[in-house]
Amino acid sequence: MYHAVMRSKVREVFDQLNKGNYEPIFASLAPKFEHWFIGEHALSGLRTSLPITRKWYERLYRIFPNIHFDLKNIVVQGMPWDTTVLVEWNDSYTLLNGEKRANLGAHVIHFKWAKADSIRIYCDTKLLLENLAIQKQGGIAEVNLPPLVG
Repeated sequence: MYHAVMRSKVREVFDQLNKGNYEPIFASLAPKFEHWFIGEHALSGLRTSLPITRKWYERLYRIFPNIHFDLKNIVVQGMPWDTTVLVEWNDSYTLLNGEKRANLGAHVIHFKWAKADSIRIYCDTKLLLENLAIQKQGGIAEVNLPPLVG
């Protein structure tokens, strides 16, 4: 039963992300957490504070304003005090040049008592870098900024 509740909770957060609403992410975070995105680019790095993590989501939606996640698999393992959730997804978006693109990846999320203390995001970074370059050419200068960390 607990695993079904966690799958539902995670699915709802992604449903809200698909509507451009990232506030549910913040409600699901533990007081001490890590939010990490693979690579070396404007979206990469490690965040451990709510204000910087909020800025990261704001940046994500400025770079890819119509991003949409299609969940492929949600695997929940563990007990309420030590739960790992793996979310496999395909994302899609329309770039500023009009091209429809997609990527694939996974979130590995660790929960303690239904609060996320670790979110690790993995995707095809080669494809992401190509898409970031297209957005840069389209005028999104933020793509050149250093990662938001801290």
